[in-house]
Amino acid sequence: MHAVHELPPITVTTRDFDRLVVFGLDAYLRGDSRADFLLSELRRATLCPPRALPGEVVAVHRWVHYRLNDDPTVRAQLLVHPHDLTDLPGGLSVASPLGTALLGLRVGDRMPFRIDDDGVRHVVTVEGIGRRFVAKPVCGRGAPAPRKA
Repeated sequence: MHAVHELPPITVTTRDFDRLVVFGLDAYLRGDSRADFLLSELRRATLCPPRALPGEVVAVHRWVHYRLNDDPTVRAQLLVHPHDLTDLPGGLSVASPLGTALLGLRVGDRMPFRIDDDGVRHVVTVEGIGRRFVAKPVCGRGAPAPRKA
C-alpha cells in the first residue's frame, strides 16, 4: 500500500459545513468517538458557497467513485448527510469514517483513515465524481407550480 505523507486539502460548502458541525458536536456530546475525525476534518476545510463548489470535489449529495487501499475495484456511492440515510438507504454517511475521509477531496486525492479503534489504517483514493443528486422538485418546495391549460 502506498503511504500518504500529507493530508490533501479539502473544500466544503458553507451549507454542508454548518449542518455537519451541528451534527458532529451533538455526536461528540453523546460520546460518539467517530465525531472527533469529522470535527477535525471540518476544522481544516476551506469553505466556499454552494454554487462555487468545483465539480471535481466530493460533497454531500454528490456521487463519488473510489478505491479502498490498493484494491482494483472502483466503488460508487452517494455521499449523504447522516439524517438523510432514511430517505437514501444506499447512501454513504458522511459521518462514517469512510464518508468523512472522502468529504472535500478532489479526483486523484488519497486520504488515510481508520474504520475503528483497531489501529488498522486504510487509504481511500477518489477516482471520479458524479452529478449532484437532486430529489424531484415538489410544488411548494422551490419548484414552479404546474401551468394550467
